[in-house]
Amino acid sequence: MSAIDTLLNRNSHARLVDPGPDAAELNTILQAALRAPDHGRLRPWRFVVVAGDRRQALGDVFVRSLRLKGVDDPAKLEKAANAPLRAPLIIAGLLHAVAHPKIAREEQAHAVAAALSAAQLAAEALGIGSMWRTGGYATDPSVIESLGGAVDDQVIGFLYLGTREGPQKLRPEEPLDTFVSYF
Repeated sequence: MSAIDTLLNRNSHARLVDPGPDAAELNTILQAALRAPDHGRLRPWRFVVVAGDRRQALGDVFVRSLRLKGVDDPAKLEKAANAPLRAPLIIAGLLHAVAHPKIAREEQAHAVAAALSAAQLAAEALGIGSMWRTGGYATDPSVIESLGGAVDDQVIGFLYLGTREGPQKLRPEEPLDTFVSYF
């Protein structure tokens, strides 16, 4: 698949099953992430790979996060516990901002988002399905700490990866004039 075909046909897929990316594919996906634009070459990203039984451990972290917020609804707690089991592998992309007089934290967060997007496109090019998720866990200090993040870190996204199950949803072609203007 050409780079243009990958870009024009990328689509999130909510149903992801085994197998996930193998070691060589994961390496390629992470190498692609490291090629993202990064003003000042600050490398404000940290990636945490969650696979196998560690997905269950991440589910336990999500449950603890909800309990710390006072949630005790069994259905919500079960959903949180099962969330990481929706794919065989997850890459958590964390912003680990670097103090810099000219490059704001927000710009560094954009670099992490670009890195996760590059990882998602690399997965697509390899034939691996993906879904990018965020939600309340992304900014929860207890989740970030459990992932090995520092106090000021933030999860920019959880990239779920695996084999697509079921049909690919069709995406209509977007009319450019709805989103593009010329100055």
